[in-house]
Amino acid sequence: MQSMDEKNRFLWMVSAILAVTVAGVVYVTKDFITTILLSFFFAYILHPVYSRLLVITKRKQISALLSLSIVFLAFLVFVLTVLNALATEVSNLSATQDAINETAAGFINETAGSFFDRTKAFTNDKAPQMLVPYIDSALDEAEERIRIILKAPSSWLVPEVLPRVKTIVTELVDWVAKHLPILMAQFGVAILLTYYLLVDGAESVEEFLRLMPERALIRRFLGELNSIYNSLFNVYLINSLLTGIIAAIGFRLLDVPYPFLWGMVTAVFALIPMIGAGAVYFPVALYYLVISDYTRVVAVLLFGTIFLNLFPENIMRPTLAKAGAAIHPAVTLLAFAAPLFVIGVMGVIVGPALYGFVLAAYRTRLHIMEEEAGVKATPPGGPKPSPTSSVLSIDGLRRLGRKVRSFVSWLTRGHL
Repeated sequence: MQSMDEKNRFLWMVSAILAVTVAGVVYVTKDFITTILLSFFFAYILHPVYSRLLVITKRKQISALLSLSIVFLAFLVFVLTVLNALATEVSNLSATQDAINETAAGFINETAGSFFDRTKAFTNDKAPQMLVPYIDSALDEAEERIRIILKAPSSWLVPEVLPRVKTIVTELVDWVAKHLPILMAQFGVAILLTYYLLVDGAESVEEFLRLMPERALIRRFLGELNSIYNSLFNVYLINSLLTGIIAAIGFRLLDVPYPFLWGMVTAVFALIPMIGAGAVYFPVALYYLVISDYTRVVAVLLFGTIFLNLFPENIMRPTLAKAGAAIHPAVTLLAFAAPLFVIGVMGVIVGPALYGFVLAAYRTRLHIMEEEAGVKATPPGGPKPSPTSSVLSIDGLRRLGRKVRSFVSWLTRGHL
């Protein structure tokens, strides 16, 4: 009895030490939590590319380096394209400041003059002749005053805007310079973690499974989790990437400036639920509406609606999702949209990860209940059995119904 108490005290002491140690590890790595999550995310996303390269190279290290190089090159191309576009437009804006002022002044004078000319013509035709001189005099005075008021923005708009833009850019550069050491450290850790997860991730999972008591159950859960994550992440990202490629080609054919830049921006916005590619092609169409290019307005709207909204959502995504797990669109919407309002941009990764984990646990539990009820279950991520191949007896369905009712009542009693 005394030895049992000593053993229990020893176990409690070991548990307390481990808990404190784990808390300390979490505390000292709290600034890298986001980096670690991103590393797991990138490793999962790059694993299909890594697997295909591994078949070709037969070397894990080379395949992992090539996979990371693809991502790095894509990011570098995006950054250089954005910087080139910004440099070009800022240079043009600075060089044509006087032209902008003259154009704005001419537009304002023309608009105000045509308005007052039409008003004078109307009053000359409809107003009593004895009042016409007074109305004309009042309109002339109003025109002069309004010209002074409207002419002011054309003289101070660009001189005021450019210094503020330069201030914002300077502050951004100062912030980057101030945080550059921690950003470089996080970037380096993310690259190394992703590399080692690609090289040793599969072996680590197998080692983890060997330590678990319920290996078959956990393997089933991981199979469901992989299928769900494939639908939530890989299919979603591939669909967004293809949407960006279509956007770049379409904008190039429509002669939109910087088509490849807008294609990359479209791919990024296509990842955001409830916003999507419309956040790109609607402003483009609005720009052409402002400059009175109505043909291109219609062309951009038709192209965006058909090829950037309807085609990706109704044809591309369902085709890509055939190999993955069937997930209700409402679950996908909540997984990507709801966390954005709680934890910001990282919600695009954390949200689907959490929702997918819960959904995988639910489907694993449902699989166990089907087995206990004598109903033939579907393999994780595989096709649903046809009515002729599955054995669904009346007694089995009744037992399944009883299991479901008991499981629901168990949950409602708070036994989570």
